[in-house]
Amino acid sequence: MKRSLLTLALCALPALGFAQTSLDDCIRMAYENHPQIEEYSLIEASSQYDIRNASLAWAPQLNISGKATWQSAVVEMPFDVMGMNFDIPHDQYGLTLDVTQPLWDGGAASMKRKLAEVGGEVKKSQLDVNLYSIRARVQNIYLAIVLLDKQIELNALLSDNLRRSLAELEALQEAGVSLASDKDQLRVSILTCEQQDVSLHTDRKAYVRMLGMFTGCDLSKAVFCEPEVEAEAFDAQNCKRPEIKLYEMQLKQLELQKEQLATAVQPRLNLTLQAGCGRPGLNMLSGSFDPYFVAGLKLQWNISSLYTLKNDRHKFQLEESRIDLARKSFLLNTSVEAEQKMGEVHKAADVLSRDEEIIGLRQQIRESAECQYREGVLKMNDYLNLLDEEFKARLNGSIHSIQYTMAVLDYQNTTGNE
Repeated sequence: MKRSLLTLALCALPALGFAQTSLDDCIRMAYENHPQIEEYSLIEASSQYDIRNASLAWAPQLNISGKATWQSAVVEMPFDVMGMNFDIPHDQYGLTLDVTQPLWDGGAASMKRKLAEVGGEVKKSQLDVNLYSIRARVQNIYLAIVLLDKQIELNALLSDNLRRSLAELEALQEAGVSLASDKDQLRVSILTCEQQDVSLHTDRKAYVRMLGMFTGCDLSKAVFCEPEVEAEAFDAQNCKRPEIKLYEMQLKQLELQKEQLATAVQPRLNLTLQAGCGRPGLNMLSGSFDPYFVAGLKLQWNISSLYTLKNDRHKFQLEESRIDLARKSFLLNTSVEAEQKMGEVHKAADVLSRDEEIIGLRQQIRESAECQYREGVLKMNDYLNLLDEEFKARLNGSIHSIQYTMAVLDYQNTTGNE
């Protein structure tokens, strides 16, 4: 399967350094880049061949045969007929062309074509099930990159605050109202931020390369935006997981196979034509090579298929029951898992709802600590601890935001509601 123009454009724009790449874009590109995606075109081509072969059942069937035999005895007249000589040779030869044109096949060709179409859909549905896990893998990598971007941004914000504090501290030192050890503490914190920045960027590059391997695109300059998600209530009757379509296609295939049993007991009517040349021809008493032809209608009815028809139908009914039970079991397990995932969504949402207030309070405490330090009431070490607590609060808010998004996406993957 060739990659779509949209995917090629999405691959090209990040390389130019000005394109945002969404989660849906990455999932689409990962699907199209996966080697197994080529199976769709192979399945489609194979199905088309099967359909064409089924259509050729109405084409005339040709059969050419020849024979050369030597017989130990031939037809002989028990008496002589004046003026006639019956000299039939012991060596006999024949070359024939048999043409059979089906006039009625009981619906066998039509059923074979329908089975070929449904068989292709069953294979495609199975492939959809196999490829469904790509979504979760791409989502986890994508969200890891978004979280790292937030951490890098927060780390840069912390570094800016520390550098601003260092500049203020240097001014206070010139005035002789601060300690040299305070400046060293700030420098250590700044160096720690620089170390963290290097580590975060290294991890980000690794995840971006992993996502690039999945999508087949260079995403080193791409901008990744946090997806907006919403969890909808799960309805088992409207489940959109690919497994449901697979069960439906399998049941449809079984229904057609059950209908095919009826075509096996139908009579066949064919128009036949045999043309040939042999010695002897149709005249068995002739000893010369003669051309001939025979045309007619041929009716065939294999009633022995009726012996096992009832049992075969019961076997298909049992198989239908097995698939239906598998479908119900899948929906039950999915409903239970969806309920668990929804609980995780609610928990993540409750945790996230308090982060904004915590961050606001931590920011107020840090700003108050800055004033206290300038006034000489608070030590530098205590101020840095409060600054670190604000940073942790912001970091926790980013983590909780990603955890909520991941919980919703995990819920959507479980229910199939994208």
